[in-house]
Amino acid sequence: MAVPVLTHEQRIAASAKAVEIRTKRAAVRRQLKESQVSFTEVLSVADSDDVVSGMRVVTILESLPGIGKIKASALMESCDIAMSRRMKGLGSSQAQKLKSALNGRAS
Repeated sequence: MAVPVLTHEQRIAASAKAVEIRTKRAAVRRQLKESQVSFTEVLSVADSDDVVSGMRVVTILESLPGIGKIKASALMESCDIAMSRRMKGLGSSQAQKLKSALNGRAS
């Protein structure tokens, strides 16, 4: 598949949109790290927010206080969730398993 040819204005618009999305995702990660929002709150927003729904579950978990790459990987494995899974693709039973695993830890 060939890459579409974009005009200068289209490239600038696409770049601006990408920067906006990265900024919003960084804000969500920061809010999680600072305990301003919980995993459950982010999970409930994922259905309606395109920015959050496109984030990887493991990235969200790693942003929680006290959870790094190792613990996030272990949580994903114990809940039978693929490392590549995005928030929008998280099933209800997988979400429930994650909530229970995080209950009392960093939810």
